[in-house]
Amino acid sequence: MITPGFLSFHAIAQDTEYEKWKQQQEAEFQEYQDKFDAEFVKMLEEAWEEVGIKIGSDFYKERKPVTIPKAPPKPTVKNETPEDGTPLKERITIDIPDAPDSGPVSLKAPPEASMYADIETRDASIRFFSSEVPLSYPAKLRELYSPREFSAMKTDSKKIAEFWDKVSRIDHEPIIQYANTIREDLQLNDWGYVLLINEFAHSIYDGYGPKLVNLYNWFLLSRSGYQVRIGYDQNNVYLLYAVQYNVFNTKYYTLDGQRYYVIDLDEKVQTPSSIFTYSGSHQRQSKKMDFRIEQFPNLGDGTNTESRTLTFAFNDTEYSIPVSINKELMNYFEYYPLTELPVFFTASMSGSPKRSIYEKLAPVISEMSEEEAVNFLLRFVQTSFDYKTDQDQFDREKYMMPEETLFYPYSDCDDRSILFANLVQELVGLEVVGLRYSKHLATAIAFTDDVDGDHHYQAGKKFTVADPTYVNANAGMTMPQYKSEKPEIISLQN
Repeated sequence: MITPGFLSFHAIAQDTEYEKWKQQQEAEFQEYQDKFDAEFVKMLEEAWEEVGIKIGSDFYKERKPVTIPKAPPKPTVKNETPEDGTPLKERITIDIPDAPDSGPVSLKAPPEASMYADIETRDASIRFFSSEVPLSYPAKLRELYSPREFSAMKTDSKKIAEFWDKVSRIDHEPIIQYANTIREDLQLNDWGYVLLINEFAHSIYDGYGPKLVNLYNWFLLSRSGYQVRIGYDQNNVYLLYAVQYNVFNTKYYTLDGQRYYVIDLDEKVQTPSSIFTYSGSHQRQSKKMDFRIEQFPNLGDGTNTESRTLTFAFNDTEYSIPVSINKELMNYFEYYPLTELPVFFTASMSGSPKRSIYEKLAPVISEMSEEEAVNFLLRFVQTSFDYKTDQDQFDREKYMMPEETLFYPYSDCDDRSILFANLVQELVGLEVVGLRYSKHLATAIAFTDDVDGDHHYQAGKKFTVADPTYVNANAGMTMPQYKSEKPEIISLQN
C-alpha cells in the first residue's frame, strides 16, 4: 500500500529533480549565450568598414497633382439587381464589430526582483502613449558609465564592442520577457515593439544622451531576435533596421547584400552620407522587422478622442456619419515607416470608427448591386474629405492608415485609395488592386457582374477602374490626364 507520506516524499523528490534539471538547462543556455556574445564582441572589435548611404526610391515618378478634377455629374443606376437575380446582401455577410471595450488596458507587473537572482534592481515608470508601464531593471546598467563620461567619449568600434561586452554580462532575459508581455497586452506589432523598447532605453539611460540610448536599443532589439545593426560617425551612433518590405523615401545602407534602413525614432539626427559599421551578425538575430498590422494596438482608455461628422450625397440622398477617433492611435501611426502599400491596404480600422461607418453604410449597400455599391463607396470617399497632398499637409510623404484618413483634415490619392479598397473588400467582398500612375494612385475592382468602362487585366482577370480621388466619377472612369498612361498594377495582398 502506498501511503500519503510516500506520495509527498515522491513529489518533493520530483520537484528537486526538476529544479536541478532547470538549473542545468539555464546554466547550459548561459554558457551557450556567453559563447555567442564572446564571438560577437570579437567580431565587433575587428570587422568595421565605411559604407555610403543610399535613399529608398520615391513611390511616384513625379510629384502628385495639387488639384484634382471633377467628373461631370452622371445619373447612377439605382437599385439594379445583379444579373443572376441575387441581391448583394445574400452574396456577402457584413460583420459589424461590437462596441469596443472602454477603460485602460490592465498591464501585468514588471519582473520581480527575485527574477534577477541577487542583482540589485531599480524601478521606473514609462509613459507609453496613454499607458503607464512600470519597469524594474538591474541597477548595474546605470553604473557601467557615468552620463558625463559617455557623452564625452569618442565613439569607435572598440568602445561599441566594449559596450556590448559589458551589457551582455548582465541578465536581460527578465526585461525581454517583460517587454514581450507588455507587447501582448497592448497588441503591438513590430513597429510598436520598437517604440516600446525605445521608451525602455530612454528610461533606463535617462540623462545619458542619444548615443547610449541607441546602443541599448540595438542590444535589446538584437536580444529580441531582430536583425538590427549599429553604425557610427565622429558625432553619433545610428540604429539600422532590416525590414521585410521596401521602405520608400528612407535612407539605407547595404550590408551583406541586405538593406538596413535608418529610421530615426526621435526625428532629430541628420543621417550622414557615410558611416562605419560591421559585417556579420549575432547568432540570435534572425528576424526582419515586419510592419504589417494584424490587430490594432490597445492604446488609450477612450478619453483622448476627437469626433467629426462625415457627410456626402448619393442619388439625391444625404448621408451623415459621426465618427470618434482615438488620438493615441493617431500618435502611434504619425511616423509609421513608408513601407509597401499592401501593409496599408490590409490594415482595416479599429473598433469604434469601423462600427460607426459600417452601421451606416452596410444596410444601404446590402440592397444594392455590386456596381451601385462601389459607386456609393466611391462617392463617400471622393466627397467626404478635402484634398491636399502630403507635402502640403505634412511637408513630407506619408501614407495614411484608413483610420487616419478619417482623422486628418485632408487626404490625397493614396490615402483615399487605401480607405476605399478597405471598404470595398470588407463591405462588398470584391478583389481590389492598386493602379500606380506616374504621379497618381487609383484602384481597380474585379466585379463578378459585367461592368462597362475602363479596365485592365491581371492574371487573366478583368479589373475595372475605380478612382476614389476623381470626384463624382463612377466605376469605369479614369482621370482624363491618365487615360493614355498604362499604370503599374499592384496586388494588395501581403
